[in-house]
Amino acid sequence: MSGADRAGLAAGLAILFEGGSAADALRQLSWRFGHFRHSRAGILDAFFITYATHGEGRLPFLDWVRNEYDEDALRRNFAAHGLASFLNDRVLRRE
Repeated sequence: MSGADRAGLAAGLAILFEGGSAADALRQLSWRFGHFRHSRAGILDAFFITYATHGEGRLPFLDWVRNEYDEDALRRNFAAHGLASFLNDRVLRRE
């Protein structure tokens, strides 16, 4: 609702498109900007971490996305923490 997660994702993607590192992209997702990595929105962190682990230094970002990124596997392997999701979704009423 506040756009923190969308803005952080967009900023992180822009960094990767311009040749920056996954670590730099990941810094765009911060509690300072209203992002809670232990909530469901943490899947965005998992995306950048997956690239850092499996593609960075070996493949350019867009090649990794096109040829190797597995969204279903990312979703299967990601687990939000109950309390963080409750706070984010119910108390703060964010998506």
